[in-house]
Amino acid sequence: MSLAALRDPGYRPYFLGNLLGLQAIWIQRVGVSWLAWDLTGSPGFTGIVAGLGMIPSFVTGPFFGVLVDRTDIKRAAWATTGGMIAGLLWGVGLLVAGWLGPLALAAAALGIGVVTSAHHPVRMSLGPRLVPAAAVSSVIALGSVNFNMARLIAPVIAGLLISALGVAATLAIALAFHLPMLLILPRLAPRDLPPRERSETVWQAFRKGVSHAARDPVVRACILLMGVFTIAGRGLLEILPVLADGVFARGAAGLGLLTGAAGAGALCAAVGLALLPARSWGDGRGIPAPVVAGLALGQLGVAGLGWIDSWPLALACVGALGFASTLGGVSLQTVVQVGLTDNMRGRIMSLWIMTGFGMAAVGATAIGWAIEALGARAALTGFGLAGFVAIAALSLPHLRRAR
Repeated sequence: MSLAALRDPGYRPYFLGNLLGLQAIWIQRVGVSWLAWDLTGSPGFTGIVAGLGMIPSFVTGPFFGVLVDRTDIKRAAWATTGGMIAGLLWGVGLLVAGWLGPLALAAAALGIGVVTSAHHPVRMSLGPRLVPAAAVSSVIALGSVNFNMARLIAPVIAGLLISALGVAATLAIALAFHLPMLLILPRLAPRDLPPRERSETVWQAFRKGVSHAARDPVVRACILLMGVFTIAGRGLLEILPVLADGVFARGAAGLGLLTGAAGAGALCAAVGLALLPARSWGDGRGIPAPVVAGLALGQLGVAGLGWIDSWPLALACVGALGFASTLGGVSLQTVVQVGLTDNMRGRIMSLWIMTGFGMAAVGATAIGWAIEALGARAALTGFGLAGFVAIAALSLPHLRRAR
């Protein structure tokens, strides 16, 4: 069963600390996204701010991935968690002082994005190194449950907090949720990395990671599939204020419900995957057909949102999109991770993050401007149908039957 990692005393504290840290990240993301919409009322600017929070994954993410494979992982976790706290302190200070205009908000989003581009390869490398190699797939599934529990709970809390206390207090609460991880990190005992070639430069190490991903056809297909899905699927989930208030006029509370619906669908997928034997949804030998079907249906859901006028149907459609995102993300990541050695994990996962988060930045920015220029119906229909066709074309050579 994929819950096996919870029986490992070296992993449990990290799981619990990460639960609060992920709540903080989601509260922060909702708060920043709402600020972008509240300051300007522009779907395009909201997409830009969402993109600035993720676009560093394209530029700095691979560099940090190389460093993760050659540095003390606990010190790296200290640095990235501290960076998250510092970024929130800066943003809250500007907001309280009344100096947070659109330009300052964009700069804050970019700064947080740089720290996040380092934090994700650290997070995705640290967990698997706390358990035996046989339990890595369990760590991936449990990490997804953790992530999607936060996606379910935190946005609803954030929407209510913004309505009741304001954005500054909401971001201060997010900051406090990061603190427990700083107390848990000294207790963790990750596996040491194998010795590396002392003469190998950072650039050479990066090229070795890219070469590894490019030579393996299944790993290459998984990364490309997740990137294609992310443009429309995750890109839309990053600019939900545009749907919540710009299309349905539901305000901050509606944003919390809409993002919570995505989290509910994602959590259902994550729990289902965690309870299934790992080989049924990701064993490194191919891409399960049900996963591809879920990704394709998620793209049709994006197209469908352009035609929906009912708020309950919109919640259901976003929930289905969240389900598809997690089904694909966890399964494809497992296919990639199960065959990796610890000293290659940071580099390959940084490429995964670069594709996933980077394409979300591209998608969020492009969808935001397309909605502003063409309207929601034309923009969402076009992005959803294009993604459906691309996923079908990429996945056909690599399908396997789920067992």
